[in-house]
Amino acid sequence: MNGNLQFYSRLTDWTGWDEAAVLKMQHEKRAELAKSITCAGLLVDLSMDQHAEVRESVARNSFTPLTTLNRLAEEDLCINIQNTAKETLEAIYNQPITKNFQ
Repeated sequence: MNGNLQFYSRLTDWTGWDEAAVLKMQHEKRAELAKSITCAGLLVDLSMDQHAEVRESVARNSFTPLTTLNRLAEEDLCINIQNTAKETLEAIYNQPITKNFQ
C-alpha cells in the first residue's frame, strides 16, 4: 500500500476533500481502500461504483452500513457481490442469512 493509501486507510476524521480525493483514484486503489476504511458515507458512495471490484470490497467491509450491505446482497447485478454481502451480514449477525436482512 503506498503512502496515500496508508494515509486514507488510517483516517478517522474524513472531510469532503478526503472523500473527493478517494473517489478520483483509480478503481484498483478505491477497491483496496474500500476493504479497510470506516467512513460510512464514503462506503455508501463506493457501493455504487461502476467497477465490481470496488463494490465487492465494500461488501467485504464490516463497517459498511447495514442498509448498504442489504442493498448489495439483494440488488447488485453481480452475484459474487451479492454473495459477499450476504457473507458479511452473516458474520455480523453470527447466523446464516436467507432472506429479508434487517
